[in-house]
Amino acid sequence: MLVVGIEGVMRTHPLPKLDNFVMVPWEDQDTIQSADVFIQANIKEAKLKQLRPQYQYIQDSGKPYIVTESAVFRQNLNPDRLYHRWAWWSYFWDEADYNCDNSPPDRWNQIKQDQNITVKDWRLNEDGYILVLLQRPRDSSLRNLLARHGKYDKFIYNTIQEIRRYTDREIRFRLHPLKQEQQREAIQMARGDFTNISISENNDALSIEHGGSGGPSLQRDLDGARVCVGFNSNALTETVIEGIPTFSLDPSSMAWPVSNHFLRDIENPVVDLPREQWLYNLGYCQWREDEIHQGLPWYHLKERLDV
Repeated sequence: MLVVGIEGVMRTHPLPKLDNFVMVPWEDQDTIQSADVFIQANIKEAKLKQLRPQYQYIQDSGKPYIVTESAVFRQNLNPDRLYHRWAWWSYFWDEADYNCDNSPPDRWNQIKQDQNITVKDWRLNEDGYILVLLQRPRDSSLRNLLARHGKYDKFIYNTIQEIRRYTDREIRFRLHPLKQEQQREAIQMARGDFTNISISENNDALSIEHGGSGGPSLQRDLDGARVCVGFNSNALTETVIEGIPTFSLDPSSMAWPVSNHFLRDIENPVVDLPREQWLYNLGYCQWREDEIHQGLPWYHLKERLDV
């Protein structure tokens, strides 16, 4: 079974060191047309225009394809033990097939040890603020956000408006490290119609490698938060692990199974959502680079080809 990655489409994501995995240039149409399975990295904004024909070809081929993305768990990233997500069709939780239902705990235990992750008890800070975790404008993960709200700034406005229907607590925004000016402008436009809105300045340690979600600056924001709100930010997995009631606003979020979903519950969130099986399942969504080289995620996902 021939698995083909097209140069540019996979970028820096590693491929298994197996004979049936090949990386070819777009000009090698003979190999591309003979592929049984394709593998592609998640579409990134900067690459979309020049690589649109390649991505479109894969989707139109009618053949199975694997999508790779950065790790789910990004706390304490270890550069010598980097992980990548692997799934059929998508990396969105509600669209992808990770073949991870009812997974055993072994992979989660490995990740927890590799990255020194501690799962904290659930807590509810009665005097805390509502922390809204923003994502990079125009990022591919915001496809559903734009379909629902039309524009990035409209999402911010609508989210504030909905929260204000149920509480007058401080709403604090945590910016993604990229395109911060656009995020600030959107918040400033909304401030004219709402009060008690702030922007966190705890961004001195923001890391692009962490997706803007990790490090001491996030912890400072979390320490004062009552609940956390986000669309499908990867940081929501961290807030759940931190034990803070979390509101995921779209089923594409990897934190969706252990989140609150409706802002009408912002003052009375469900706090005791069980996380154990969710963590076990997420352990089978991502694979360390040495495991990828051995082909472990391929063998894991290949089971689904016969379903």
